[in-house]
Amino acid sequence: MAPRFLTILFLTDATTSPRQVRLSQRALGGVLVGGVLTLLVLGYIGIHFLTVEVDYLELIRLRHAVQAQQEMAQQLETLSQEMTRLRTFDTQIRRLAGMQAGPAAGAPTLAVGGGTLELAKALKEGEQAEQVLLLARLYQDLERLEREIALRAESLQAVTEYLMKQKDRLTATPALWPTEGHVTSPFGPRTSPFTGQPQQHTGVDIAAPPGTPIRAPADGIVTFAGTLPGYGHALVLTHGFGFKTFYGHNQRNQVSKGQTVKRGQVIALVGNTGYSTGAHLHYEVLLNDQPHNPLKYIVDEGQRANVIRGQ
Repeated sequence: MAPRFLTILFLTDATTSPRQVRLSQRALGGVLVGGVLTLLVLGYIGIHFLTVEVDYLELIRLRHAVQAQQEMAQQLETLSQEMTRLRTFDTQIRRLAGMQAGPAAGAPTLAVGGGTLELAKALKEGEQAEQVLLLARLYQDLERLEREIALRAESLQAVTEYLMKQKDRLTATPALWPTEGHVTSPFGPRTSPFTGQPQQHTGVDIAAPPGTPIRAPADGIVTFAGTLPGYGHALVLTHGFGFKTFYGHNQRNQVSKGQTVKRGQVIALVGNTGYSTGAHLHYEVLLNDQPHNPLKYIVDEGQRANVIRGQ
């Protein structure tokens, strides 16, 4: 059988003879196969290029995710440090207010809703295990901090309400040391400087130069201003909530009976009146008419330390 040919004519214009190309059936098949192979190669190259581009975009996305996780971890660390300071403040203010301890730190971490299923799904889909686990831990830490913030806010709200109720009592508490000087005779048992016999000292003696200001340790009302046997010029302040304070051996009283005084106000001057071996203030704190050690009511730790060192 004679071979078949395919003739292709190329016409350029009417003045020139047409050109023709004769292709045998075998040659035509080769051209078609070559064209198909060319298309397949180009398709493979295109798909490979798209895959590389997708991988590149995925790499960028992962880098952004890692950066976001690192920033989140830093923010959580800062928040955790702030929470530690808040926890310490909560403990200190409760101690000063005489309240019970607040909620314990480090409450158990509760499971994140749906967290396990989402983690398994992510791992199954080929996500980086370390990144997924890190993200899960970050979210758990965040939830833990959110719960503790809620606990601390509730605790401080309770402290605020308590202190508001105790505001008047705190104002009436003799928390200020009345004068500058050093303690020559503390509260408690001692030998009388006049009789040489044992006695219970119901206050503290604070030696100071004559004329040193004596200040009210708390808000109150002057309920006595005059002279008393043995104590010379003396004062009594009534502060409320059962608190009274007594001041003896004053050089001069600066307030009168019935007068209202504020904490820190000058009420008298240190003197040497009455039975006294030198200029000093005899200072007493009474609660429900029972004498108490004045040191126990000083709130300022620095002032308390200075007084103790001066004893």
